[in-house]
Formats: sequence, structure tokens, C-alpha cells
Amino acid sequence: METIDLGQILSYIDLHIYEKITLGELAELAGYSPFYFSKLFSEAMGMPVTGYIRIRKLQHAIMSLSEGKKVLDVSLMYAFDSHEGFTRAFTQLFGSTPSTVKKYMTSYHVPEYVVPVTDFRRKKMETNYTDKLQENLHQLIYEVLTESIKEAKEGYCTEIEVIIADDGTIKITDNGRGIPLTQNKHADQMILDKILAGHPITNAEYSQMGDFSGIGMQTVNSLCEILQVCVYRDGMCFKQNYVRGIPQHEVLSESMEHLSGTEITLKPDTSIFGSATLSDSEVCSWLKDQTENIGHLKVHVEGK
Repeated sequence: METIDLGQILSYIDLHIYEKITLGELAELAGYSPFYFSKLFSEAMGMPVTGYIRIRKLQHAIMSLSEGKKVLDVSLMYAFDSHEGFTRAFTQLFGSTPSTVKKYMTSYHVPEYVVPVTDFRRKKMETNYTDKLQENLHQLIYEVLTESIKEAKEGYCTEIEVIIADDGTIKITDNGRGIPLTQNKHADQMILDKILAGHPITNAEYSQMGDFSGIGMQTVNSLCEILQVCVYRDGMCFKQNYVRGIPQHEVLSESMEHLSGTEITLKPDTSIFGSATLSDSEVCSWLKDQTENIGHLKVHVEGK
């Protein structure tokens, strides 16, 4: 499919996002039979046209929910067959229910549609595609570790521990000062949101992302199917859970005798990173390079 044809199709879908969009009308617009159009679209975008339409509708639905609209009204607004079908599709794609997003997500901007420079099939066949996934997966962990290393460089952290579990979960712990939370639930949530809250990133969005260096903790969180942060400070433990960047509840807190510090447990999104795995030796090597001039710091990495 020519790029100009694909751009026309993607634009048409966004312009008619509130309507039921059929394969037949898109194929007619592109000038192909429905069968051939479906084949060309899948090759170019890496997904069926019906799947793409559903993703775009659900992305627009996030924005409507974050603006305060009711879940039922949103399901009708984007022409879903039923409230239940909308909720099921939404939860399957983003990991959180529409009600959770409506309650805890403060803002969202629908990403611009992007016409791929190369078709998805060629991209998947590139020999460095898996290597790039592996590299980006490691960069997620380095981004989290960078925050602990900053604490160490400023003299507040003397230990960093990384545990890589068999199920792909990674736990990163330091004994720094801990994020400055205070048992004011509203203020604490604002602080954590500023640092961590993001939004679900679909495979289509990920395929258009560039260099992962310095992507920031919000993007890291957005690329994790689960992320839990525990902050130990002033005799308290503060806890928040995220799914693909979305908070799942109010900040929880309880009294606890524990050294100050931060513990982040995360699992990168397997729908994006697939079977890519972390190398404990690479993590060790990176940490050694980053901390060689911090004499007081002890680092421990435990691989699977």
C-alpha cells in the first residue's frame, strides 16, 4: 500500500472515530477489494484493520474518561455494541478498567497516528529487531537505577540491590532518603504522579519510539504491565501500584520500622518486549561503570 493511501485511511478512521467503521468503506476508499485491502493494511501496520480501529477508539476513550465522562456514555460515544464489550476490550488492551482510569488518571492526549516508514513485516524480519528489544529492556532498568545512583552520588544511599526473578519481574531497592511523602494522600498522589504516572503505550506506539536513553520514569512505568513502588521514610511505608502507568488505588500507608529507602518492583510489558530477557551480567557491568567513583556504595545483582 502506498504511504499516501495509508495516510488517507488513518486520517479517515480518526475523523469518523465516533462512528461504526466498516472494512467495506475503508477498502472502497483505498480502491481495493476488502480481502486485498486487509492484507495490505496488515502488512503495513502489523495488525488487522479491525484491531487498529479498536485501539484508536479505545485511545480516544481514555481521553474522554480522563475528562470526567461516564463509562456508559463513553462506550456509546465510540459506537461499541455494549457497555460490557467496551469494558472488556478496554481492560484487555490497557490492563485497567475504564472505571479505574476515570478515577485515577488525570490527563491523556491521544497520540497522533503515524504512517510507518517501512512496513511491519520487514521490520520484524530485521536481524537487529530482537537486539533492539533487548537493548530497550535493559534501558528501562537503567533508568530506574539512575535514580538510586543519584542518591548515592549525593551521599544518601550506600546500598543498591537488583533482583531479577524467573517470571521477568525485577526488584530494585536502595537505602536512600525515599521519596518525600507525608501521609497527606492527595499531596502524596500528586508527588508520585509527577514522578511515575504515565499512560498505556500500545505496540504501534512503541514501534515509532526512538532512542530509549533518558526516557524518564513516567515512560518506564507506561511500558510496564505492573509497577509497584514502596517508599520507606520516617517510620512509614507508602505504597502505590500501577498498571501500564495508571495508578490502581489511593496511596497506601502504614507504620513500619524500616530503614529509609525506595523499592520498585516492575515487570516490563510482555505484549511489547515478548520473550526478551535481562542479562544480570550486563546489568552488573553497567552498574560497575556508573558507580566506580562512588567508594561508599555496595551493589548487589541477583540473576535468575
